[in-house]
Amino acid sequence: MDKTARTRQLVGEDVFLKMQNLRVAVFGLGAVGSFAIEALARCGVGYLRLIDFDTFNPTNLNRQIFALHSTLDLPKTVAAEQRVNDINPDCQLDIRNVFIDRNTINDLLQPDVDVVIDAIDCVASKLELIKTAKAQQIPLASSMGAGGRTQSDLIRMGDLFDVYNCPLAKVIRKRLRQSGIRSGVPCVYSVEKPRNTRAYDPKDADILPDAIRPRIPIGTISYLPGIFGLKLAQLALEIGVGNSIHLDN
Repeated sequence: MDKTARTRQLVGEDVFLKMQNLRVAVFGLGAVGSFAIEALARCGVGYLRLIDFDTFNPTNLNRQIFALHSTLDLPKTVAAEQRVNDINPDCQLDIRNVFIDRNTINDLLQPDVDVVIDAIDCVASKLELIKTAKAQQIPLASSMGAGGRTQSDLIRMGDLFDVYNCPLAKVIRKRLRQSGIRSGVPCVYSVEKPRNTRAYDPKDADILPDAIRPRIPIGTISYLPGIFGLKLAQLALEIGVGNSIHLDN
């Protein structure tokens, strides 16, 4: 049996063809984004645009699937490209080792894609991506905060404006309302109250790349961000190919 046989058996030939033709852009290749990419590559998605500017360091080893001792100090885009090519060499890759901000976002969304995955943990960059995708009417699946949590059964999918117990979502929601956006941001989130948090300062949303203030890290467990990423892949597939692949909600 070939590498796609089990997927085609589950979803059928017509849906699988839609998945092969799907064009997905993943913004942020860390803990959440790496697992989303892994799932999409193994599903046979035919085009992935992978965007990040960061490199791996030892603190990434506890939760990021591309983070290995052999990839430390490598750009995350390089490790992601190598892994996807090893899983699904038929996938067309568009690699962008670029910081995501108001100056780069329009170019990063070109040429057109069918779905955008937001796995960014920087408030300013996350806001720029969501606002621009909404303005350009590009379907988007966004991740809220996965840090500080341990309970996988409390992970949900829904609209950002219905999320609770998430400091990140609270800040993003406030800034989006100021831009006139009040609904229609599908996301993965947790209703678990985070155990340890950092204060998401709304002023961070106005900081440019050359003036990013240091951020206090949030504790994480290995499996929780990965589940966020896998749920994001599910959400992106459901958005991209329609109700024919509705697996759960």
